[in-house]
Amino acid sequence: MDDALARRAWDAAAGVATRYPDAPAVPFAWSGARWETPGGEWRDLPLIRRGMGEWLASLADWLLRENATPLRVAEEVEALRREERHFQTAEDFSTDPEARRHLKWKREATRRVIDARVVPPMTVELELIRAMEAVSGEMLSATDIRATQLLSLASQFDAFRTPMRDPADWVAHLVPAPRSEHVRTSLVWEAFTVAEPVLAGALGSRTGKRLLFAAMDKRFGARRKLGGYDGWRGVALTG
Repeated sequence: MDDALARRAWDAAAGVATRYPDAPAVPFAWSGARWETPGGEWRDLPLIRRGMGEWLASLADWLLRENATPLRVAEEVEALRREERHFQTAEDFSTDPEARRHLKWKREATRRVIDARVVPPMTVELELIRAMEAVSGEMLSATDIRATQLLSLASQFDAFRTPMRDPADWVAHLVPAPRSEHVRTSLVWEAFTVAEPVLAGALGSRTGKRLLFAAMDKRFGARRKLGGYDGWRGVALTG
């Protein structure tokens, strides 16, 4: 399946995991550096991909059960529409006036039944439930490269990310760069607010910058002025 539909499937799964406590619990979360269990324990890729693949499959099954009534009514309405089309075709090809009148009466009666049926809304569209099943299948059977790519898509959603409680966690995940590189404080703060908007908003600009810059000082050494602005050497923000 294409990545756009896979991303929509993960997005829908994340929404269900967030909104419905009765839904199957997410088995792993992305810490920013690796996938972990809810207790913070590390697992290797085969266990992660199997766990997330089986979770998606169980979530899709759960959604089908939760939406059994809407699905049943939708199937019944579709069957009635097929019946209506059958009466319409028979009416169009009939040469007997009495038969045509009878077929028209049956077609119109079927249309009234269809119009009276109300299909309850589904928790998640059937297309996305089927997409979850497809992603699950890829997670369980595709190559490690493809499974890693799908996990990367999942890591974009908060439901699949471990909660960050300290800017130092974010700093710990930065990849070191050559000491010749120098990144300014404003760019570090901007990168942090993009990567962790909820935490940045909760801390506020003043407190957030203080905690973030203290963590940067601890890891990369005290800020130094270079080229007219304060910053740190050896920092790769894209890591």
